[in-house]
Amino acid sequence: MDQNEKTRLRERGSTTVSRERPRTPNAGPRPARPRSGNAASREAARRERSRALQQSPEEAADPRQRGGAAAPREPAPPTRRAPQKREKQQRAPASEARKKPRKGKKPHRVYNTNFGFKFAVMLAVVAVIVLSMVIFFKVKHIEVILPTDEAGQTKSYYTADEIRDASGIHVDDNLLSTGKATAASRIHAALPYVNEIQIKKQLPGTVIISFTEFEVTYGIQDEKGGWWLMSREGRILEPADEQTAKEHLCVTGMPIEEPQVGDWFKPAATEGADLSEIASKQKVVLDVIPALEGRSYVKELARVDVSTSYDLTLWYGTRYEIRLGTTENLDYKLRTLAAILENTDVQHKSGTIDLTFSEDDKAHFLEFR
Repeated sequence: MDQNEKTRLRERGSTTVSRERPRTPNAGPRPARPRSGNAASREAARRERSRALQQSPEEAADPRQRGGAAAPREPAPPTRRAPQKREKQQRAPASEARKKPRKGKKPHRVYNTNFGFKFAVMLAVVAVIVLSMVIFFKVKHIEVILPTDEAGQTKSYYTADEIRDASGIHVDDNLLSTGKATAASRIHAALPYVNEIQIKKQLPGTVIISFTEFEVTYGIQDEKGGWWLMSREGRILEPADEQTAKEHLCVTGMPIEEPQVGDWFKPAATEGADLSEIASKQKVVLDVIPALEGRSYVKELARVDVSTSYDLTLWYGTRYEIRLGTTENLDYKLRTLAAILENTDVQHKSGTIDLTFSEDDKAHFLEFR
């Protein structure tokens, strides 16, 4: 078939394709065959392919030379993404795989076959400890250290046997189970003069008890007229008669409630009494007691009168009446008193020593008439 005949067939619209068409390398791209669509679209695509095969290389390069618009191209079918390569998961070690079992599978239980043996050994150890406490650690000796004075001489209101009996600790008791706090509380309850207690355990079987005692400093009267001995800390030590009480520095002008041995003193609140004044008196006593400790003349003092909290009075035997007034500047007043008592002009007289400093800042001495 020559070139003219091919042209005539193309003008007629024939779809006949010559087998002798030249294969040109510049031919246009072959449209992709649609993978889906109805029969009409497939027929249109087939015709378009036939028309493209019949075009010359020039017409295929520029389809507008035919006098017509370029046929719209079918949209390219969606391309599928290439499957991504899965990253290789790093396998966990075999030990972790055994620790974390997969879901849906029950973990394998590992039973300790040595549990019974270990439990038996533990019971044996506990039994040995208990037997050693009961058999080997028993109280064999109870040593009591009595308090001493400044010269190193033993000075105590109680004997060593009284302390042992009051503690409740006996020979052959279990040393490790002996309660130190319980023993100390028993001693305090039975022996009111005992102040501080220290209990030590010394292996294999010794208990050591040491203690200090309250010193009787004051005699005080209760609301019914009875006399009691009281420590400087304000603890009631024991009942006493008037003569025994007056061997110590007595507190007057403030009766206390009838106490029990070992109680702390408490002022009695009589009917119609001013409670604030009673509280002030109690404070005066608690201030004066430690202030008088260590003074060179304290042993010569006979009485502390707190009839009123704002007019405190001391009696130095029967020779001097010492008016202190309030407890303000109490230390200065007591130091001034020591200087006056050392004055030779006053030592041979008796009278009132006024340390209230009410008129001026000087102490005054008024001789008895």
